[in-house]
Amino acid sequence: MESGAFEEELTCSVCLQVYQDPVILPCQHSFCFQCINKAWKHVTNQLGVSCPECRRTFKPRPQLKKNFTLRNIVEKYNQSQVTAAESTPVMCEYCIENPSPAVKTCLKCETSFCSLHLKPHLTKKTYQDHILIEPLDDLTKKQCLDHKKILEFYCEQDEQCVCISCTVIGRHKSHNLLSLDQAEATVKDKLKKECGDLHEIQKNASIDQENLKKAESEIKTRSNELKEKLSDKFTEWRKQLEEDEKYALKLINDEENRVLSEIRSKSKSLEQKMEQIKLIDTETEKQMKMDCLSFLQESKQLFTKISQIRGDMGAVDDYNTPLQQKTSR
Repeated sequence: MESGAFEEELTCSVCLQVYQDPVILPCQHSFCFQCINKAWKHVTNQLGVSCPECRRTFKPRPQLKKNFTLRNIVEKYNQSQVTAAESTPVMCEYCIENPSPAVKTCLKCETSFCSLHLKPHLTKKTYQDHILIEPLDDLTKKQCLDHKKILEFYCEQDEQCVCISCTVIGRHKSHNLLSLDQAEATVKDKLKKECGDLHEIQKNASIDQENLKKAESEIKTRSNELKEKLSDKFTEWRKQLEEDEKYALKLINDEENRVLSEIRSKSKSLEQKMEQIKLIDTETEKQMKMDCLSFLQESKQLFTKISQIRGDMGAVDDYNTPLQQKTSR
C-alpha cells in the first residue's frame, strides 16, 4: 500500500488528520479522542449521541475505549514518516536555480531557508520575533488543528501547544500561557527533575536487587547447611536403628534357642513318659490275668506309678513358653 493511501486509512473523519489518541465506538468506528468529545460536547444524554460517520445513535452516551491497536499502527506510521523525512533533506524555498538544503524553518514566514537566505532573520530586528526551528517540510504538524495557525504558545493547564486564536477565542483563553521558550525551559527543568527521580529510583532498585541477590545466596547456603545437618542426623539415626535391630534380633534368637532347648527337653520327657505308660499298659494286662491275691498285692504299686505319671503329665500340659507369652502380648 502506498504511503498516501495508508495515511488515508489512518485519517480521522472529523479533523481529517492522522489519528491522535484514537478511541473506538460500539459501531467499531474510530476517532481522535478530542474530536469525538468536541462533536458530543453540546449533546445531552436524553437525546443520545451518534457516530459522525455511520450516524448510529447511542443512548446513553457510551464510554470511550482507547483503540490500542490503531494507536500502535499510527505510532509506527509516524515513525516511518519521520525516518523518511530525515532521509530526504528539506530544501531552501528561496534557492531557485540551484536549491540548497535548508538549515532552519521559520514558523511565522512558513518558509525554509538555507544558511545564505537565513541571514536576514539572524541580523535584522524585523525578524527577531520570528520562531526558527529545525528544517520541516510539512508545517501542518506545527499548526493548530482547530484554527490552522502556527502554534506559538504553551498552555500549562492542558500541557499542549496552542495558537494565537486559541488564546483569544478558543478554550485556552482563560488559561495560563507561556511562550515556547519559557515552556521549553520549564518542561526541561521538570523533565530533568523527573529523570533525576527516576535515576534515584534506579539506584534504589539496584541496591534492592543486590540485597535480594545476597539474600538468595544466604538462603541457598543456609538451606544446604540444613540439608547436610539433617542428612548427617538421619545417617546417625539409621546407624542407631541398625544397631538396635541387630540387638533386638540377637535377643530374639537367644530367647528362641533357650525356649527351643526347653521344648526339646520337655518333648524328650514326654517321650519317656509315653514309654512308661506303654510299660504300665503291659504290666496292667499282665496283672489282670493274675490270681485275686496276687492282683491285689501288685495293684497298689501300679496305682502309684499311674498317679506319678498323671502328675508329671499335668505339669507338661500347663507349660507355656516365655516366647509364646511375649508373642501373645
